[in-house]
Amino acid sequence: MSSIRLIIAFACLQASHSFALSITEQIHKYINLVEIPRIATVYPDADIEISLNNQAALSYLPACQDANIQIENQRPNASKRTTYAIHCNSPEWKSFVPVTQSILISAFKVTTPINRGQAITPQNTSIGQVDITSLRGQVYTKSHPPFGLIASRNLRINAFITDKVTKQPTLIKKGERILITARTGNIVVKMNGKALENGIKDQQIRVQNTSSGRIIYAKVVTDSEVLVNY
Repeated sequence: MSSIRLIIAFACLQASHSFALSITEQIHKYINLVEIPRIATVYPDADIEISLNNQAALSYLPACQDANIQIENQRPNASKRTTYAIHCNSPEWKSFVPVTQSILISAFKVTTPINRGQAITPQNTSIGQVDITSLRGQVYTKSHPPFGLIASRNLRINAFITDKVTKQPTLIKKGERILITARTGNIVVKMNGKALENGIKDQQIRVQNTSSGRIIYAKVVTDSEVLVNY
C-alpha cells in the first residue's frame, strides 16, 4: 500500500513540474497565444516568426514564485524589432528582452526594369514572398495591386513595390480641353472647359469655363472630366 502511495505522490509531483513553466517557456507561450495572433489580425495570410535575442540572459533571472510572470510588448506597432517587459511580483524584479520579428507575405515585385514615370502593369510585375519588416512603406498585394500607378523612380528587377516608389499618373494636363460636370442635388449640368494646371485623380485643380470665362476649382474624375459639387 505504501508503494502505491509513493507512486501516486511521484506522479503528482511530476504533474506539478510539467505546469511550472520556465521564464523562456512562458515568453514563448505569450508569443504563440498573444503576439502572433495579434499580428495575424493585421496580416492574416503572413508567415510570422518571432525570436528572442540574448535568450541566454534569461537563465540568470531569479526564479519567479508567481504562477505566471507578466509580459508586455513595449512597442506593439513596431514591425521588425521590439522589446518585451517581463515582471515578477515574488520575488519582485523586472527585466527587458529584445525581440526580432519576421512577417513574410506575398506582394508584387518587378520582373523587368521599370523607369521613372513608367506605368506599373501585370506585364512588368509578378508576385513574390517578402519580409515586410525589411522594407520602407506599404507593399502592394493581390487584394491591393499597384496597377494604374506609375513609378516615382527607376525600379530594378526583383525590387518589391511599395507606396514609397509609386505615385498617381497625371490624368489631366494644363491647357487640355475638358468636360466640367456641375452637380447640385439631383441637378447635373455639363459644360466645356480648359484645365489651368495638371491634375491627378481626385485632386482639386483650377479649370476655366470656356463659355463664361469663369475660373473655378474642380475635382479630377477621369482623364477628360472634372466634377464640381455645389
